[in-house]
Amino acid sequence: MKFKFLNTNKQLSFYAIEGSTLDNIPLYGDTVPAGFPSPADDYLDMDLNLHDYLVQHPSATFCVKAIGDSMIDAGINNSDVMVVDRALTPKNNDIILAVINGEFTVKRIKKNEDELYLMPANDNYKPIKINEEMNFQVWGVVTFIIHKANASTSGL
Repeated sequence: MKFKFLNTNKQLSFYAIEGSTLDNIPLYGDTVPAGFPSPADDYLDMDLNLHDYLVQHPSATFCVKAIGDSMIDAGINNSDVMVVDRALTPKNNDIILAVINGEFTVKRIKKNEDELYLMPANDNYKPIKINEEMNFQVWGVVTFIIHKANASTSGL
């Protein structure tokens, strides 16, 4: 996978998806149980194009590398790569990339009646209540999270 590096904003690194190449990967034609797979099912059915699978709006989609542990219970670990789509409108409980007073943060958006909160997915962090004094903007909706299965594999 090749991504075009855009820039780094304090703790986040941004990568463009548009124009990037994601090669096709052979896709196993059957589901794989977490137990003992059948050796008779050892065949490939089709290719999986990661670009088509991960990207709905190429010109509005970016990859952002996560730093920290505030979303660990949502499956976002330190150094994971998040696929962020700026063309989507966030729905209640979506994970979003937001800008608050010039700082990026990743949180789950929660609307309670007339109040808006950004909710961490780690009990060590407090929710952020959005108020009128804040310069708040939803930068995009996190659509996929890419992380290593094993600590020994190399990454970005």
